[in-house]
Amino acid sequence: MQVAPAVRVAIGEEFGLEPGSISTGKMVAALKALGFEHVFDTNFGADFTIMEEATEFIERIQKGENLPILTSCCPAWVKLLRAQLSRQVKLSI
Repeated sequence: MQVAPAVRVAIGEEFGLEPGSISTGKMVAALKALGFEHVFDTNFGADFTIMEEATEFIERIQKGENLPILTSCCPAWVKLLRAQLSRQVKLSI
C-alpha cells in the first residue's frame, strides 16, 4: 500500500484527531490489520524516481543522447505532450 502525505493528514481529521495531528502509526496499524503487508510513503517512491531520472540524465550527457529529458508523474502533463508535441518530440512513454 502506498500512502500520500495529504492522506496522512486528512485521515486523522476524519477520525476526530486535532488538525495536524500525527496519525501515521494508527493508519499503518489499521492497514496492516486489513491485510496489507507493507505500507510505503509516496515520497519514498518519489525519491527512487528522482534517483533513476538523475542516472538516466548522466548517462545521456555522457553519451551525447536525446536531451532534454521531459518528465512528469502527472497524467495530464503526459496527455498534453502527446496531444500537442508528439510530432516535435520523440516520446518515450
